[in-house]
This record gives sequence, structure tokens and C-alpha cells, in this order.
Amino acid sequence: MSSSSAAARVLPSTDAFQLSSEDFSFFQSAINEVAGIHLADSKIELVQSRLRSHVISLGYESFKDYRNHLKSVPSGHADWQDFINLLTTNKTDFFREAAHFQFLKEKVIPKWLAESSSSTFKVWCAASSSGEEPYTISMVLDSCLPKDKSYLVRATDIDTDILRKAQSGVYPRSKLAEIPTEYQRSFDLGTAEIKDWMRVKPHLKSKVTFSRYNLTGTNAPPDGDFDLVFCRNVLIYFTPATIESVMKKLYQATKPGGLLLIGHSESLQNIKTDWKAVKPSVYSKEEKK
Repeated sequence: MSSSSAAARVLPSTDAFQLSSEDFSFFQSAINEVAGIHLADSKIELVQSRLRSHVISLGYESFKDYRNHLKSVPSGHADWQDFINLLTTNKTDFFREAAHFQFLKEKVIPKWLAESSSSTFKVWCAASSSGEEPYTISMVLDSCLPKDKSYLVRATDIDTDILRKAQSGVYPRSKLAEIPTEYQRSFDLGTAEIKDWMRVKPHLKSKVTFSRYNLTGTNAPPDGDFDLVFCRNVLIYFTPATIESVMKKLYQATKPGGLLLIGHSESLQNIKTDWKAVKPSVYSKEEKK
């Protein structure tokens, strides 16, 4: 959609809190620069709806005033982090794309137990969102590793608000419906006034550490020498050039022979990368020769 057609979708300019095409172009470029997220022109209404209440709460009289403020502060400023938090998408569930967790339990762990001398299986969950994915990994690994082996899950995300939610390990009880019966004992269920909530059990929660990390930033990836990396359903928000950069970071952080899992709807086809395809949505790092 052209900028002229974007402007045509904006409601009358007498309302200061309708997003102009100029405002949208700035926010579109800004979120790409600070978070690597590509927003199509069709997302103008989404951006307007996500930012409006925040801009009003800060006391600005228009989106233009808000963007001028962002221009005036460094990218590391807390107001930029709030901007990122508002425009990132956090759609996830426990056991989402369940075939990956079956693959982890039936293929990855048996192979690791047979071939690795390490006592700890290390996983990086590189876009952890509200925590359902890393806690699912913790449940599966706890269920299938022998007592003389351990594991750790490093969970990172760019959104600091969602990381705080994930760290709490508290979820609506209704989310039990997403979880196979065999894993439902992984939660302490609330009673009385908190009966509609549940919390991940301490022994599972203790294996997961959360921290902020920008996959598209300049910082080096977490130091972990990971056996397995989950980076699922985030590549769809990136341009091919950004995906190539992210793939380099993930590859760097993974030990030889380690694996990468991406979303079922994602692919590295036509992406320049050292990752080798194993099967759809599964890639490996070449073993040392």
C-alpha cells in the first residue's frame, strides 16, 4: 500500500489521535531499526490501536508529539523499550506445534543420551514471549531425562513486559486445556480467590532463566553452547536480510551437531545460512570434522 493510500485510511485529521501517514512511516521505520520487525503498510490501524492509549497516558496531544519525543531520546531510553513492548506480538500457547516436542522427546534426547558425555542438556528459547514455550520444554525434559542428567533452558525476548509475566510462571487455569493430561501435574492449582489461576511448579520453573535479548541487535548471542535452539514463529516478522543475520547468531550459539527448530509455517529456503535442513522446520549445525 502506498503512503497516499495509507493516508486515505486515516480518519479526519481533526482528531489528533488518528495516525497520519507521516506518523506511521516513522513508527514503521523505527520498529524495524530497533527490533528488526517489518510492519507492512496494511498494519497502520494495528499500530494506531496499540499506541493510542499509551500516547494519551503520557500527556502528548498527538502522535506527532510522541514521535518527536522518541526522536529526542537515545534508543536505549525506557520510552523506546515501551514502544517496542507495545508493537511486538506475543501469540503463544503451551505445546504449540506439538510435533516439535514429540521430536524432542523421541529423537533428540535419545540421540543426545547415546552420544554426548555432557551431564546437562542446554536449550535456548530465543523468542520466549509469555513463557509457555520454555516451560513446555522444561516439562518435556523433566519427564524424559534420567536422574543422573540435568537440563537448563535459557529464555530470551525483546519485550520486557512479557518477560516479567513469564518469570512469574502464573497462568489462567483455562490454559490447562492446551496441555496433555500427562503434563497437567506440572502446575500448582489455585484455590479460593485464586482458583482461576495456576503456577508452574518450582522444580520446573527453576530450570528456566529469563532475560532480555534483541535478536536483531548488535550484542553477541547468549553464551551457552546450546544443544537445541527454539526460534519459532518470529522469523515471519523479519526481512530476509534480518533473518540471515539472526541465523548467524543462532548458529554461533549452538554446539556442533546441535539443532534449530523454527515454526512450521517458516522456512530458511532462499536464506543464505550455514544451517543444514534435517526435515521441515528442523535444521542442524554441522559436526566438527
